[in-house]
Amino acid sequence: MRRMTTDPAGDRALPLRERKKLRTRRALAAAALRLFGDNGFDKTTLEEVAEEAEVSKSTFFRFFPAKEAAAIEAEAELWTAYLTSLAGRRLSGAILGELHHTLAAAVAGLDPGWDQRFLATRRLIIAEPALLKYVEHYRAGVRSQVIAGLAGKLGLDADDLRLHLLAELVTTAFSVSGRYWVHHDGQGGRPALLERFDEAIQAIPASLDLSALPVTTRRRPAPGRPGPRTPRCPGPVRVARAGPGRRAGRPVR
Repeated sequence: MRRMTTDPAGDRALPLRERKKLRTRRALAAAALRLFGDNGFDKTTLEEVAEEAEVSKSTFFRFFPAKEAAAIEAEAELWTAYLTSLAGRRLSGAILGELHHTLAAAVAGLDPGWDQRFLATRRLIIAEPALLKYVEHYRAGVRSQVIAGLAGKLGLDADDLRLHLLAELVTTAFSVSGRYWVHHDGQGGRPALLERFDEAIQAIPASLDLSALPVTTRRRPAPGRPGPRTPRCPGPVRVARAGPGRRAGRPVR
């Protein structure tokens, strides 16, 4: 796997100590992606990741609780930026649009090297079912924080079904967009990812209105079996006149 830069470009505004911590964190994440991609996730130990990044095992645990967390760091960067932006945003207007713009702004504000880290992370997740499960659990935690944040800002109960649906819709819209972007090897760069995300959000109302016209078709009989019998239309009925031995009104066939 190609080595990715760990230099925190775009983070020069941070204090020197924070920049060093960020550099170490990204070095560990980059080492994890390289080793997991080359040797497989299960066959790579945490000690090997720490050694590859030239840090101690204890240093690793100061940044990540497990090697799964190091593997999905690009995902974590995205959702952490989203939650941070949402916490500081003053909501105004439709909440779906607010969440859309908040997440889009968070993606746009990530450092230039994030694109390649995210692509490598998603490819690794596709190949490793254990990581996919970990990511799903991580995103569930993100949705819970979004719901709690919205409930506080809007003065609603956290069990309000609308909040759960909104949090789920926005997360799913980005996930669908990200899969498409990764499938096309990140073609078009981050602008293409954001454009696809816009399209996914815009498709939500149209998707809810999507319907199918009822189709009535006659069932075709199975081969070798007769079809349903068509009722025969009865012919005209003559009514006999009253006469010897006959009752009036009795039909004559």
